[in-house]
Amino acid sequence: MASIEHRAIRLIDQQPNVVHARLLELAERLRREVPPVEPGTQAATVLGMSGPVDIEILDRSPSQIELRTTEGRIRAAATADLSPTADGKTNLALGMVVEPQGFAANMMLGVALKTMPGVEQRVIDGLEAALTDLATELAKPDAEWDASAWAPPGLPR
Repeated sequence: MASIEHRAIRLIDQQPNVVHARLLELAERLRREVPPVEPGTQAATVLGMSGPVDIEILDRSPSQIELRTTEGRIRAAATADLSPTADGKTNLALGMVVEPQGFAANMMLGVALKTMPGVEQRVIDGLEAALTDLATELAKPDAEWDASAWAPPGLPR
């Protein structure tokens, strides 16, 4: 099956309960602010949907949060696993997968990955840059933390 998967780990200079709460704030902001998929666009054709993007947030435990899209022929999911370190910091492991739903979607994603050289690596490079920036943001002292201020690198603010 054609898919894009990536997992990365960052050390966050912040306690796990703080990182957990901040990730939930950012996830809720993402759910509220993600732009709709415009009808007739390439994204609408590939995803098999248009309009608002429904994102489900699952707070599994103090050590795990999941996000996933729930509509379209190609869906994305992310899992954040948090574990404490002996010195009060947090190891954040973030996994992401983009998966087609069904045969036709699998063919479409497979063709896209083969006909657009380097697209998978560009997605992974973007995720790595965003995670590094996110780690810096999550480590901020309480007085400097503002969930509404952060945007992943490369996205308009």
